[in-house]
Amino acid sequence: MNKLILPCLVTFLLISCNPTTNHFSFIYNNEGPNREIAQKMEKLLESEFYNVDIHLVEGVGTDANLDSLEQNRIDIALVENYVNYRDGVNSAFSVYSEVLHIFYQERLDVTSFESLMYDKLLYIGREESPTYNLMMDLFDFYGLDLSRINVTFNMTESVVVVELTNLFTKRELQNYQGFKLFSFDHVENIGNASVVEGIALKYPRLEPFVIPQGAYWDFTQQPIVTLSVDLVMMVRSGMLEVSVNDFTKTMLRNRQIFTSIDPLLFDGLREDFDQSKLNIPLHEGARTFLDRDEPSFIERYAELGGVILSIIIALWSGIVSLTKWQAQKKKDKIDEFYEDLMNIKNKIPSMQKVADGMSMVKRVQVAQNKAFEMLIAEKLVANDSFRIYMELSKETINELRGKMRVIKAKLERTTS
Repeated sequence: MNKLILPCLVTFLLISCNPTTNHFSFIYNNEGPNREIAQKMEKLLESEFYNVDIHLVEGVGTDANLDSLEQNRIDIALVENYVNYRDGVNSAFSVYSEVLHIFYQERLDVTSFESLMYDKLLYIGREESPTYNLMMDLFDFYGLDLSRINVTFNMTESVVVVELTNLFTKRELQNYQGFKLFSFDHVENIGNASVVEGIALKYPRLEPFVIPQGAYWDFTQQPIVTLSVDLVMMVRSGMLEVSVNDFTKTMLRNRQIFTSIDPLLFDGLREDFDQSKLNIPLHEGARTFLDRDEPSFIERYAELGGVILSIIIALWSGIVSLTKWQAQKKKDKIDEFYEDLMNIKNKIPSMQKVADGMSMVKRVQVAQNKAFEMLIAEKLVANDSFRIYMELSKETINELRGKMRVIKAKLERTTS
């Protein structure tokens, strides 16, 4: 029995140290640095949590990604904060600010936002994308006549290209040779009721943003005043609070891993980001971390505790069943001894020869020795059944010897 318990305990320890893996799906749009951000997040979470597996999914658009969250087909998503409220979706934390870039061909005579937008082919992203929605709000803010705005979904044929993304590299800007960057205002007006501050007042999810002089080489011979919107890590509302808490804490406290991707992530991944600007409310798991209301030990390890308890119950049931099986097996063995002994006892009344009696006595003694050997080897138990068998075997030997004395006495009377 002891030889069997030890392997069972080892198996239990191995299983309890490796509970069921939790699988999470993470969707992102392959725009700007989002793929690299998602890949680094995947690597970080899987290295920090041994029972977590992250499956990355490349999305086809912001609305489709939110649909996947809302319908519980996806757990995590990178989504711009410029989306409408959805049931079943919550924010976790701000990742970085996406900057509105409006490129236009140098040959155009641009004196205002209106002159840039009217009667020209504009590329403003996919329909219902955050870029598209933002530009529609800008058209509304400036009170533009939509009949004079020509939108194309083919970037190559457009003379005005709008991108909501991270900061461009010098290599990426080569795609915009012959273009200029539009500035909404003069930088000295920031803080003095500038137009971008008016836009942000009406659309509070937007913030004024300045691309400094020289940051984009020839594109920024003067500072460019524009707008930005936060990219947010969002989760499905039904995701466990402990998981969201752990993921939020892990990624915000390891922000240095992400800052090499783009400078905007240095200020984006912060614990003190402005939660009031989130268009989709925080998940309770993220809130508990940001407010330092950490889950209790029981809440954090409830799932693991349930797994371990299930394993303990299963293991205990297995040990009990094994014990019963071992006991039954030993009982079956002693029953074999009983059966053999009863066969001998039944033959005693009809026994006619002393030699037969001696043979049966030896048979009983051999069985006694074998029973003792099995007892020492723990193949039999020294219980009442064993003790009764030993007493019964002694009694049988005495009966055999008594019968042999009777046979001898008869033989002596016959020969005399």
